[in-house]
Amino acid sequence: MSTVETNSTRASRPQFSQNARGEQVRARRMGAFLSACYLNLNRLLILGGFSAAWWAAVEFGWLDRFFFSSPVDIVRFLGQQYVEEILPNSVETMLAMLIAFALSGVAGVAAGLVLFELPRVKRTIDPFLTALNSMPRIALAPIFILWFGIGIASKVALAFSLGFFIVLLSTYGGIRNVDPTLIRLSRSLGCTPRQQFMKIMLPWAIPSVFAGLKLALIYSFLGVVTSEMLASKAGLGQLIMYYSGILRMDAVLGILLVMAVYAVLLTFIADWIEAALLGGWAETGNKTL
Repeated sequence: MSTVETNSTRASRPQFSQNARGEQVRARRMGAFLSACYLNLNRLLILGGFSAAWWAAVEFGWLDRFFFSSPVDIVRFLGQQYVEEILPNSVETMLAMLIAFALSGVAGVAAGLVLFELPRVKRTIDPFLTALNSMPRIALAPIFILWFGIGIASKVALAFSLGFFIVLLSTYGGIRNVDPTLIRLSRSLGCTPRQQFMKIMLPWAIPSVFAGLKLALIYSFLGVVTSEMLASKAGLGQLIMYYSGILRMDAVLGILLVMAVYAVLLTFIADWIEAALLGGWAETGNKTL
């Protein structure tokens, strides 16, 4: 009798443990969902409170409507002009920004890896890289416009000049800061240089690389808009200069709001990709171990 009870008890343990783990996973997911709802609610309250205070300040005459406009006027402008005017110019700006970001990301990561593998080359060209990176980009914008015209090429060039060095420095710094103990341990275990790079150095450097990529994403956006504000056929920067010239503050602030929303969405996408890649590397490492 005791043997039967013992066997049945042992058989029920895996089922019990699986149910317990399932309950823990569901509890964690529910907790994360509630936490996200609470966080977003606080954000909405902050945004709503700021908008209400802004509207009241304009309506009661504390702020001049001519210079500060009103949230109601901004929303009205966006509702009237977003599809017809802002969206086509947004496509123009985002296309140039994505091209510049892709070029700066690929070239910056590749250059960081090459400089790490070739330290003599790094020491040789380091003063030249520092000199190029220290140049004020706003001063280079008219030169790029003269070289490439007022089309998409000048926007990409200016944005690339901003994003490339950010990605380069973050990639080089991330790989350089790999724990040397891990490298020595991997060598003692017989890992090849390729395995060291794929399993240790690259996963270690990914957070630093993505920090640079996210920063390069924002700066590429700013570089494109800056080029459009100086001279461009289309784009959000060109719209800002046009409406500033005719003193339409509701339009200027509305376009700035759209740009801020775009930047936040792009950052969220970059964060999601980073989390997915880090999770993939972690799973690969666990399977390898």
